[in-house]
Amino acid sequence: MIKKILILFIVSITLFSSEFLLAQSGMKFSEFKKKLSSYFDDELINDVEKLMPQGSSYNIWGWDVGDFSNDGHNDVAFAVRISGEKRKIVQVFLFVDIDGFLINVGTYPYSFVEIPLEVGIVIRDNSCYITKKNEQYNWEIIGYQYRDGNLILRDSYSTKRIFNYTYENSIDYVNLTGKKRFIVTSNNKEEFIAKYQIIPSYPRGRQVYKGFSNEILVDRVENVGVGAYYWNGPSDASFTAKSAYDNDNLYVTVKVFDDLFVSSNCSNCYSDNLEIWFDMNVYQQNQSRFFKVLDKKVDFVNKTDKGIYSIKIYPGDFTETKPYVKEVSSTDDMDSYQKEAVKKIRVSASVYDKYYVIKFKVPWLLFGFDKVPIDENKLTELGITIIYNDIDNEFRPEELSQIASSENFINTNPSTYSSLVLIPDEMWFGESKNIFVEDIMKNLIDSGF
Repeated sequence: MIKKILILFIVSITLFSSEFLLAQSGMKFSEFKKKLSSYFDDELINDVEKLMPQGSSYNIWGWDVGDFSNDGHNDVAFAVRISGEKRKIVQVFLFVDIDGFLINVGTYPYSFVEIPLEVGIVIRDNSCYITKKNEQYNWEIIGYQYRDGNLILRDSYSTKRIFNYTYENSIDYVNLTGKKRFIVTSNNKEEFIAKYQIIPSYPRGRQVYKGFSNEILVDRVENVGVGAYYWNGPSDASFTAKSAYDNDNLYVTVKVFDDLFVSSNCSNCYSDNLEIWFDMNVYQQNQSRFFKVLDKKVDFVNKTDKGIYSIKIYPGDFTETKPYVKEVSSTDDMDSYQKEAVKKIRVSASVYDKYYVIKFKVPWLLFGFDKVPIDENKLTELGITIIYNDIDNEFRPEELSQIASSENFINTNPSTYSSLVLIPDEMWFGESKNIFVEDIMKNLIDSGF
């Protein structure tokens, strides 16, 4: 959907000649009011006009009306260019109908390259999409939603030229998924694609506020890399996962939904278990676990023989047999301190009515780090894939289903891993702005707090 919005927007711009566009100056608010009158009462339109730049002449450029608050009522978003502004910039205003008033829930500056119309606004599928041109062949779309007092960054999409390729990068901040794609520009042939889930990992104990997602859901047939024939849907086997970290350990919590749990009655018995794979390679500038830009060419990552670790965890039977780690392996020769770190892996398991929960912590030392490998000034991305091995009949182990957090997972291929994103203090994965915070703070201060 988001890619289609960009294509339609670019086509709509190119329909006009450059002379026509340069001659345009947007429209005055008086003209804009006439267009809004088809959707809103005059009182609501007046609410908007009162919040426009006062004492300055300005014009309205891109705009759209639709419902991005998912309440059945129209909202409006538009771009404002102040007359005489020397910078190539517009202000994008987002207004939501809240209890019969159009309330400004967000105002964002957007730059343009040549003309203000390069900043486009489209409201579709209960989201407000803002399109901007960064440079030739380099476009970006940001999607916002308003939910329960919060303006949320819904998703983002960008496309740009890298040598002979068109590179597309998508992130869904709500459902925590990502996609990277390379297309040969000359013939539109897909050369590379990676679809993956994203697990944000926040400092342990930090509260994750409403509007930020931090737990993935693995329940689609695309996630079943092995034994899809024997998998009967999410109730058969699926899971959620979330993570946290501190200076010494990585913490992961997995909630498993399994309609027929097979416990490990003996060390050699077939049973349900959890398998976690890590890509702990640290990539340099212009490199990632997906691709590398070197010597004026793009090399796609499809194999590595270092920095890969795996842990296999058995949940026990929730009574006499405690959960335990059965296998820890690596592509690297582990030093003595890493082997000691294996002994410090801790696992717990709890069973509930419809699911069970496995929690485990892994020392960073196991991966060769003396502390958490994070850059305090940016998000740090590592590779992780969580696999639930579901066996419904211990006497028929060939009927195994593997439900993984990655599509088409290959343990030697880092580009098929999911992402583990370490979030520094004061940073977030995504964006969520509560529009009532200032009013709440003012009331608290007025009350003597």
